[in-house]
Amino acid sequence: MTVGQLQTWAQEPETHQKIVGSYAGGYSLGVTDNPPAFVLRVQSADVAAFPTVVTLHGVSVPVTVHGNFAPPVPLAARP
Repeated sequence: MTVGQLQTWAQEPETHQKIVGSYAGGYSLGVTDNPPAFVLRVQSADVAAFPTVVTLHGVSVPVTVHGNFAPPVPLAARP
């Protein structure tokens, strides 16, 4: 498994469904290369509901979950 594969899989709706499930808050899903894994950041402080490993395309992939994520806020446009 390579970071490139993970980046491709991170763009698939199935990946988000398996990792995020029915969670309705703000989140960010990315990848890391050492070791290759998904990185999930969620607004919730309670991260116990999220998986630490998912199986995609027959491969088990670790998931690192971080809570207390503050989604980015767009800057106001200049007049």
